[in-house]
Amino acid sequence: MTFSQTMLKPHRVLVALVAATAFCVSLLFPADAAFAQKGQGKKGGGKGEKDPGTNGVVIKSSPQFLSVFKDVVASANPSVVRVQCDGKDAALGVAVTADGYILTKFSELTDKITVRTRDGKEHEAKLVGVQQQHDLAMLKIEAADLTPVSWKDSKATPAGHLIASPGMGETPVAVGVVSVATRTVPVGKGPPPTAPNPNSGFLGISLEDGSPKGALITEVQAKSAAEKAGLKVKDVILGVSGKEVEDASNLIQMLQRYSANDTVELKVKRGDEELALKATLGKRPAAQVNRGDFQNNLGSELSKRRTGFPTILQNDQVIKPSDCGGPLVDLDGNVIGLNIARAGRVESYAVPSEVIQPILRDLMSGKLAPPGAKKEKEKEKESKK
Repeated sequence: MTFSQTMLKPHRVLVALVAATAFCVSLLFPADAAFAQKGQGKKGGGKGEKDPGTNGVVIKSSPQFLSVFKDVVASANPSVVRVQCDGKDAALGVAVTADGYILTKFSELTDKITVRTRDGKEHEAKLVGVQQQHDLAMLKIEAADLTPVSWKDSKATPAGHLIASPGMGETPVAVGVVSVATRTVPVGKGPPPTAPNPNSGFLGISLEDGSPKGALITEVQAKSAAEKAGLKVKDVILGVSGKEVEDASNLIQMLQRYSANDTVELKVKRGDEELALKATLGKRPAAQVNRGDFQNNLGSELSKRRTGFPTILQNDQVIKPSDCGGPLVDLDGNVIGLNIARAGRVESYAVPSEVIQPILRDLMSGKLAPPGAKKEKEKEKESKK
């Protein structure tokens, strides 16, 4: 079926016309400009008045625009859930089975995970599986009547096609256009993982992926927390405070959960020797705050982890980090991936469905158990002896 034939479906015609108008306007009023205008437009909001705060400009994050995509997300909406940690919104999730398996984004999860389903009920959730490379997590709740998501390969949605992200309401949480079709990112290519702000604990090292696991140190900065702890170039960090390190991205993700002056225990491999070192984290020097991150954060908050994914579907959605972990759909409502990161001012990433489907069984079965799960089982066995 050709692009023109596909677009002739009635709901696609309406969506395409409205979207074309709004996206043309967005060239003059980009996402970050729209956020900056908040509170500067015409006040009021009474009958016949324009949307306050945007000077009457309809942008792709406005309620009027999002409402056009209501029918697009209708079929996927029942599968979406809200994931919370310690009572705060952490991510969206999607039901993959009727009996309570929920797929979501891993790096936003902390302790005390709960899931709110479409009926308003809250369920305690257990983390049962993790795939570090794509930042995926599988949760399990006690439920029996969820609506499982139905996947479709993302390759049928090439660059330039409109997409939308279902949320907990009737309208999507974000809409956009596929910027770059599904592609594999070569290992070691692209920008390195970076901390989202200067307040994360700072170790002062440069990294590459270790082999077969861990994070290989390629540089130790002078007078840094790493140097004071005794870390050296070619050391491989295998664990942080009892949690296993999968790769460089995983290590940075772990350190982002700590603040300056926090002390961490590092499991380090140096040649054939394994060491246990303690490092008191420092504060990221002002001169080393990534300028690109600063500019990207002008539009809105970015995800904690937003790089290092082996395969991605890139788009221009303005999606909140707390709304990542939910499904991404094409104009027919087919779920073509899972939103995984707000990566830049006008750049978001999704994990394509063709990457997700082959690993779902392993995530549910325990084959891809969370970091530290093996040690917890060993402790349980020891306590029963």
